[in-house]
This record gives sequence, structure tokens and C-alpha cells, in this order.
Amino acid sequence: MQYFDLIITKHAQEQIAARGLKINEVWETFKHPNRTSRNKYSGQKFEKEFENYKITVVAIQNPKNELVAKSVWRNPPLPDTPDAKKKAMWKKYNKSGFFGQLWIQIKQQFGF
Repeated sequence: MQYFDLIITKHAQEQIAARGLKINEVWETFKHPNRTSRNKYSGQKFEKEFENYKITVVAIQNPKNELVAKSVWRNPPLPDTPDAKKKAMWKKYNKSGFFGQLWIQIKQQFGF
């Protein structure tokens, strides 16, 4: 998919939908970032801070020298999204002791 001059992979499109992001915010992050940096896999990372959240877009250059968004996320994640649930579980895991962490791992292995 192409949105103006940004090409978005299917994976990034799925992330945008699952994370409740707006395509115009993703494009604005890419076009007018507050901060950019080089990614360790030869890509670029674009970050833009909105009122009370930040959107990050990771893009790589294709052979035609066009930037292709391959990953997109929001921090903090929207409530009730898979990212928010994962973040809450990670916090709970980090606060737990050895046996608490072991129990969480066992529950995850069995799908609970």
C-alpha cells in the first residue's frame, strides 16, 4: 500500500490496524518526525510525539531508493490492544519473584 510517498508493508498495515493507529498520524510521523535515528538493520527510525503519546515508524530503503515502512507502534499503547495486554503482563512478570515468574511462564506455555 502506498500513502502519498510512504510505502507501507502488509505487516505494517496489520500493526496499524491492530494497534488502533490512524494512517495520517503514521504519515505525519514519517514526514515530520521530532527525532530520527539509524536502525541497526540499515533502516531508519522516525519518532513523533503527539499530545500524550509517541508514534514510531521503522522504515528501510528499497532498491528504488524509496522508504518502506516495515513496523509501526504507539507508546503508550491504547487500552485493550494486544500491545497493552503484553505490556501489563511484562510489568507483572518483572515485579514477580522467581516462583511467580515460573508460574507465569507455565501458564503461558499452556495458553492461560
